[in-house]
Amino acid sequence: MANRRDESRRPSARGGRGTGAGRSSSPAPGQQTPPRRRGFWIAVAAVLAAANIVLATLVLTSGDDDSDPVADRVAELEAQEADRQLELVGQLTEQTTAAHAGLLSVIEGLHTVVPTGEPAVVSPSVDPAAWHTAVGAAIGTYGDAPSGSTEFNTARNGLLLAIDLLGSAATAYEAAVVAPAGPQQEELLELAGRLRDQAVAAWSVAATQLDVLNIDAGNGHVHITLPSRPGEEVDPHGGVGFEPSQEDHAGHTE
Repeated sequence: MANRRDESRRPSARGGRGTGAGRSSSPAPGQQTPPRRRGFWIAVAAVLAAANIVLATLVLTSGDDDSDPVADRVAELEAQEADRQLELVGQLTEQTTAAHAGLLSVIEGLHTVVPTGEPAVVSPSVDPAAWHTAVGAAIGTYGDAPSGSTEFNTARNGLLLAIDLLGSAATAYEAAVVAPAGPQQEELLELAGRLRDQAVAAWSVAATQLDVLNIDAGNGHVHITLPSRPGEEVDPHGGVGFEPSQEDHAGHTE
């Protein structure tokens, strides 16, 4: 009986567990996470998933769009410049064709008095004033200088130089007309012939550049050659037909 009494006074293991005196704060192995903590990790996972989606979208979007604002602007300006070049080449070709037609009368008149390879003469049948009028009209055909490429400017300036040289040939002949017969007149006539030849040579170089411009523009070959005498067949690829000589500048005194 005593043993039973003593046992009845001891706290039972079941009673101890019921009061919570021996409960651990951490869940036992295999025990489920409390709902509050599980909800936290679910929220974290959702945020990470959303961030990954946004990042993937940005990567895919940037991969599909390779446009560079600076490169796009450069390409736009280059396209505008190419269009302008085509327009300028067309205008220069039309101007040169018109100027060429007006200069043939000057070539014919100069050939009458300073024929290539033949003695030069003074003739009352020619009209140097009309030559100057034709030269001035040819220069006026080109109008004001536009802003073009280096190749365009080379062709245009070369053609204008050729026309101006032809005008200088007319001036030299006018000086020969009023000069007394003799060495001075002969020198002026020779000068007129040489200036004419230089004009034709300069035209040939510039016309070749104009031809190249038209080829680059997709227009094909454009040959606008200026002969040194009427009816001359000029090879557009055969050179300028004029070769400067060192002896031409020898014997001059300072």
